Amino acid sequence: MSGGRFDYTSIIIRFLFSLFFVLAAYNPSGVSYFHWMLRAGELPLKILVGLVLLGVYAILVISTWRLIGLFGISLVAAACASAGWLLWELGVVDLGSVSALFTSILVMIAVVFTAGISYSGVHTRLTGIHHIESK
Repeated sequence: MSGGRFDYTSIIIRFLFSLFFVLAAYNPSGVSYFHWMLRAGELPLKILVGLVLLGVYAILVISTWRLIGLFGISLVAAACASAGWLLWELGVVDLGSVSALFTSILVMIAVVFTAGISYSGVHTRLTGIHHIESK
């Protein structure tokens, strides 16, 4: 977002982007790329969509790893797990269901990706320091 301001809507947009691609690859509802691949036909289209998904995943994983690293990923995952535990304790989420538990894990992965691709913008807003990647 080089020309615009980075704010909470930027994080929400990044979260929705991450969540879409995480759930598009696989989700317990049965409507995902994984389930589509199990059905016969349309192989060239399936390969094309798979390559696009793979490319987006590569961007998300590499960006997240480079920007927040193992410590940041662990910290965000622990925060998500704690939030999930709290929601379970409050009776908001029933993690006894395998489907609900798996969906919670997929949302956690999307949150980790969101933290990774939002880190630079949040850090710049908090400190005024701009990140420039050099090779």
